[in-house]
Parts: sequence; structure tokens; C-alpha cells
Amino acid sequence: MGATVVAMELAAGLVAYGYFDWPVLVIGVPVIVLTLIALLVVRASEAPRRILQEHRASRWDPNAALPGGLMSGFFEVSKQRPRP
Repeated sequence: MGATVVAMELAAGLVAYGYFDWPVLVIGVPVIVLTLIALLVVRASEAPRRILQEHRASRWDPNAALPGGLMSGFFEVSKQRPRP
């Protein structure tokens, strides 16, 4: 999707350059650069957001939960000491 946006900006810039010559580049080039920077920032922020979303989705799933928890082992007899 990002590549499509950049391609359309480049096409619009080329058409505008054909009609208006070099003054279009004063606005067009910074806009394209800012779009690329925004796309890179969004791309970099997607991985941590996806990991957080997967963690939140599996938090309440009993099959995906890790063993243990707040009270794990509280009601079990400790195996550290042998029974007499």
C-alpha cells in the first residue's frame, strides 16, 4: 500500500513537472521524502504493536496461557523436603 502511495506521488510529480517546470520540485520533493519517512516510522512501529496485540489476545485464552501464575504452587505440597 505504501509503495502505491509513493508511486502515485511520483507520477503526480512528473505530470506537474511537465506542466509547471522546476518550481514544482520545491514542494514535491519534500512531500515525497516526508511520505517515505512516515512510511518507515509506521513500518518500524508495526512489529512491537503486533507483538503486544498477540500477547493481549492470548492473555485470556486458557490453552495459550503459560503454566504457573500468581498462586501457582500455593496449595501443593513442597517437594523440597522429604516427608517423615
